[in-house]
Amino acid sequence: MGTGLGRTQERLNDWDFSRALYLVLGIPFHAAVIYSLSHEWAVSSPDKSQTLTWFANFIHTFRMPGFFILAGVFSILLLDRQGARAWLGARLLRLGLPLLFATLLILPFQIFVQSVALTVTGSLPMSELQGHVARELTHFGEPWISHLWFLWALIAYCTGLAALHALVGGQRLRTRIEAGVAWIGNNRILSLSAFAAICELAAHSQAVIAGASPYYGNAVINYNLYAPYFALGVVLYYSRAAQDRLLSSSAGSLSAGVVLVSLSQIPHAGLFTHTLTVMAGLVGAVLIVGFIASLARRHFSRPDPRIRRLVDASFTIYLFHHPVIMVLATLFLMVNLPPVVEFALIAPTALLISYAVHRAISRSAALTLMVNGAMPKQARAVPAGQPLSMSIDRPYPLRG
Repeated sequence: MGTGLGRTQERLNDWDFSRALYLVLGIPFHAAVIYSLSHEWAVSSPDKSQTLTWFANFIHTFRMPGFFILAGVFSILLLDRQGARAWLGARLLRLGLPLLFATLLILPFQIFVQSVALTVTGSLPMSELQGHVARELTHFGEPWISHLWFLWALIAYCTGLAALHALVGGQRLRTRIEAGVAWIGNNRILSLSAFAAICELAAHSQAVIAGASPYYGNAVINYNLYAPYFALGVVLYYSRAAQDRLLSSSAGSLSAGVVLVSLSQIPHAGLFTHTLTVMAGLVGAVLIVGFIASLARRHFSRPDPRIRRLVDASFTIYLFHHPVIMVLATLFLMVNLPPVVEFALIAPTALLISYAVHRAISRSAALTLMVNGAMPKQARAVPAGQPLSMSIDRPYPLRG
């Protein structure tokens, strides 16, 4: 990573694997929240499970942080190569087409399924189903965002990053980030104090915003929650010291991360405990993401056709697993199995169906463009010597 000259082009298979892993982990997460005591999902089972509640909460603490860290890495990589205007235009197309496609086709189907689920549980009389669906389709609300929130967030983060890059300049931005990382390393106590103060401010802001508007306030918090992780990805791209620190994570780091994210789930009372939970969640998520990154570096750095297929399918899997799980959850409302058993049936079934959808879509260039925002790899014009898939430039050897 970095911006030096004279680099060789090489695909980062391990980073690709990690990014695909975080997207695919959406399947067990959403399958678990059906039975969660702390999440009210689109289709919720009346049968709850403490085990699946903890499992969903645990995955949630590091899955999207890891995804946004890698999104920051790849974003600044391409931004440095292409320049702010060209990169942002390509990025808006890459994210906007899938967002438009899914909003027009997937979300209305989900609204219908969610309404049917209400009739199955008895919350909505069958005679009112048609009117309820019509109201949901014609009024904006959370169902019109659903699992596509991350695309809206990415578009906002990318727009902000492009503006910053254009104003400051890539070289100056790198210099300032490297200087900032060096300052943190040389002033650890002061840096920790500043981190605690920032977390206290964040905790206070969360309470104020959520108190002002429980529905829209929490939405604002949730959709901006991952900006720090996106920014950390930018830092990792420019700073070898930060990257080395992340990739040095061990089993001990994983254990510490699990403990911290578990502590971050404890209900907080007052600003002090809220600040501690915010700090624990941030640090714990980064420790777990670092362990996954170091594990991927050791085991998935070499090209593997099986991993390549997973990476290619991961975005489509993410878009389509959500409606698939909603349908399966609605069907399981009609039977009475233990929640863990239903989860064990829903998660792999959703993966297989979503992957089959990917295989079908990949046969059509038009559908691939709409769902993934890009032409199929075999149809792209590739300059001589450039690999078909996206690569990352490494200005120095990274540890294998």
